Amino acid sequence: MRGREEPSPKAESVSSIRAEGPYRAGRVVVLGFDGADARTVGELVEEHPGRYPTFEKLRREGTFGPLGGVTSPESPVAWASVNSGMNPAKTGVPGFIKRDLREGASSPSPGFGFIRREMLPLESVEHAPIPTWPAATTGAVFGGLAFLVVFGLAFLALRKFVIAMALGVLLGGIAGWGGWMLRGYLPESYPHTANVLQVDSFWDHLARAGVPSVILDGAQVFDRPSPDGAKVLAGLGLPDARGELGNWFIYTTDPDEFKREGRDTNTSGTVYRVDEYDGVIETKIDGPANFWREDRIQAELDEVDRQLADPGLDWEKAPDLSNRSQELKARLKEVGPTSVPMEIELGDGQATVTIGGGAQTVKVGEWSEFYELSFELNWLVKVDALTRVKLVQLEPHLELFVNVLDIDPRNPPFWQPISSPYGFSKELADDCGRLYETYGWPTPTMPFKDREVDPEILLEDVEFTMKWREDITRRMLDKNDWRCLMSVFSTTDRIQHMMYQFYDTEHPQYDAAEANRKVSFFGEEVTLGGAIPMIYEQMDRVMGDVLDRLQPGDTMLVCSDHGFQSFRRQVHINNWLAENGYLKVKPGASKRTAKGLLFVDWDQTKVYSLGLGFLYVNLKGREPRGIVDPSEKRALMEEVRSGLMAATDPDTGVKICNDVYIVEDRHEGAYITLEADMITGFAPPYRVGWTTSSGGLYMVREEESGLDEIGPICSDNTSPWSGGHVSMALPDVAGVFFSNRRVDVPQDGGVKALHIAPTVLSLLGVDVPEAMDLEPLEFR
Repeated sequence: MRGREEPSPKAESVSSIRAEGPYRAGRVVVLGFDGADARTVGELVEEHPGRYPTFEKLRREGTFGPLGGVTSPESPVAWASVNSGMNPAKTGVPGFIKRDLREGASSPSPGFGFIRREMLPLESVEHAPIPTWPAATTGAVFGGLAFLVVFGLAFLALRKFVIAMALGVLLGGIAGWGGWMLRGYLPESYPHTANVLQVDSFWDHLARAGVPSVILDGAQVFDRPSPDGAKVLAGLGLPDARGELGNWFIYTTDPDEFKREGRDTNTSGTVYRVDEYDGVIETKIDGPANFWREDRIQAELDEVDRQLADPGLDWEKAPDLSNRSQELKARLKEVGPTSVPMEIELGDGQATVTIGGGAQTVKVGEWSEFYELSFELNWLVKVDALTRVKLVQLEPHLELFVNVLDIDPRNPPFWQPISSPYGFSKELADDCGRLYETYGWPTPTMPFKDREVDPEILLEDVEFTMKWREDITRRMLDKNDWRCLMSVFSTTDRIQHMMYQFYDTEHPQYDAAEANRKVSFFGEEVTLGGAIPMIYEQMDRVMGDVLDRLQPGDTMLVCSDHGFQSFRRQVHINNWLAENGYLKVKPGASKRTAKGLLFVDWDQTKVYSLGLGFLYVNLKGREPRGIVDPSEKRALMEEVRSGLMAATDPDTGVKICNDVYIVEDRHEGAYITLEADMITGFAPPYRVGWTTSSGGLYMVREEESGLDEIGPICSDNTSPWSGGHVSMALPDVAGVFFSNRRVDVPQDGGVKALHIAPTVLSLLGVDVPEAMDLEPLEFR
């Protein structure tokens, strides 16, 4: 035992039979299935004998059981621990959302916990199209080289020193000026999405030991260079080509839509009203911001304003400078994002959609192939992107869905690599002969959550995503230039998040007719209620395909980051804290102000909540307006824990909490201060409420008075996001562990997420670092 260990999942039967004969070391294949749930696998196998042959085979001949997770059971947190073998206090990844204690702020605020947005200086950027020397140096080098070349060639040809010198000076000067101008097209800083991960993953240790590895769609591993010998394609955490978290678009002629400049949806979508003229619609798709143009205007504006602020300014120059300042400010406001034109030519049951010069004819209900787009900041710097569109309908009005703009894997922005080494993403595309999605959260869960698209769009894109990931995985399996291969599939998670409303007959949104509606999914006709069993069938099929391709002596490990449950009821934690006297609400709180902790009276608040089940003590000396003395912290946490454990749903009387985790008792490491003080372990189907996630208070409108009032601590989940795992008790959302070999399952809690990394190292003969929290698993 190397460190503190997460508690064990609920006991379930685990196959562990002594193997016959000696084991011959071979390769290791790790398959990750985001959100794959041990309870669900067990139930499906028992209820549908023969439908899941690989699950049954591995239960019978290898090992299957629940995988104990980490706190908090969120994908970036859990995958970082799976990959590194370290608890979250060591990895530095506290969750999707964390509390932000910005210097000088009057109160905490919600912020990203798995990424960091920053402006990356040019000197930190690799793979720029030209050298990143200062402009003067670039000009001098270009000019000097041109002078030497021209002078040498002219002298050899003409044998006239003076003429050769004159030509060299002239053309060298022109080249120097050109180099100086060229350098000006490189921005001095770049909007960059950085990874907060602070530790190495198991493949980094393998590579340093000379063991070649390939990682496909690794979660929470972007923006990290890998040692020679490790090839990593990043997944979860990567931004889209706009530098955002999955922007998507709908173009419609619906007369009920009024905003031609775009209506923002609840998540990351924009709906545009467009107009048809003679059967043609002309519009555009916006790409990343033109930060190069913004920076140039801002730099000139700063210089003008500096001159205006000079006490010695000549009064005669002041009016011109003031006018120039106003002009530059107006130009700065007018700088829009980069864009490419889109034309939609309407036809009979189809439309020809031209984007950025590429035209495809798409029938109603069909998806296009990839469009290859280029968004130019200037003629030197551009962002290449891919997208697909679906023509949803033409009658009674047009609706065209435009998917996320993925970074083109063949030419990622030099300031936002998507693989390590930089060229590996292109190598994959060339090697496999196909393009693929790169955004870290593929599949349109957000459009579906926003009720802007039907289930068919989600299911079709899930199928598309899973198939290209299969293709790439299969291609790597057929090669023999690695000893460790990890491939992660996210589609199990996405389907369960959105489709539990059709699968769970007790879900508040369950509608029998809709649940029994037939759709096409992976080439079969299934009901919407059958989508979850079908995605597990695809998981079983992929595992079987990989198993068939293994060589003698190879080991296959299958793991997930967490499991899944139905999410029927929300728990509004700040409401519970207010009701029980731990949080004081300012007078006059309303739906408008009950967001982002703006409603909190900090001088009378002891505990508050934001994030996915996170609770924080308003600690003196840590929080901006803390009131709780550090000596009182422990007793307060125990008191809150006991209260939540005893809390019941006012509507049903059912207990809502199975556990409350005090983080300092479970984790240790340099980054524990990034984590919450306590994390809930709600009893499914209860999960943290939507308002709490952003630090909000659940308010309801009183019908008679028309005034906003503080709502109850529990309410129905009415979002299409109907399955969940975050904030739920760990044993209830245990992941899966499979192996094609028999494992000596630890008696003190079974196999855990923190076992994966040290086990892979041990199988491949590499020493396990002391920083890893658990010892490797033993194989029989």
